[in-house]
Amino acid sequence: MLCSVPLSLDNEMPKEPDNLKAYSEACSTLRHYSNATFAIRSASIVQGLILLIPWANALTQPSPNLYYAFALPAAGLLFTMFLYRFHRGYFRATEFFYREAARMERELFDEGFRPFDAYDKRHAELYARWWSRAFTLNAPFMLIGAFFIVALIIDALIVVMK
Repeated sequence: MLCSVPLSLDNEMPKEPDNLKAYSEACSTLRHYSNATFAIRSASIVQGLILLIPWANALTQPSPNLYYAFALPAAGLLFTMFLYRFHRGYFRATEFFYREAARMERELFDEGFRPFDAYDKRHAELYARWWSRAFTLNAPFMLIGAFFIVALIIDALIVVMK
């Protein structure tokens, strides 16, 4: 998203950029990417439930269709990985705009008025370890992916037991 800078009446660029407007645009972009990551996380949970419920139903039939039972969790695992890649892209963009907003705050505002600067530092501390990222930031993907892997293992056990 580009920052919109209003043109003057004679369609010339203004001499000095409006720093507060640029900061506002960075904050708006941050909200957009934060909402996008939330939507992707939610979609991963929804698609997981949508595929795991018919999988469980297929296995409880008197004569289960094993091709169907394998196809659902395999497709779900692939789709979960696909959604995770979207999430990572959005999350990287969010991190970039957090850092940029924090940089702008350091130039524009006094010490006590820098929420993004404070959050950016705290975020780096909170998620420095891989398990913090895996079980917090990426938890929906880990959870749904684990369910699909367990479903595939159950399918394999059913085939071996027959």
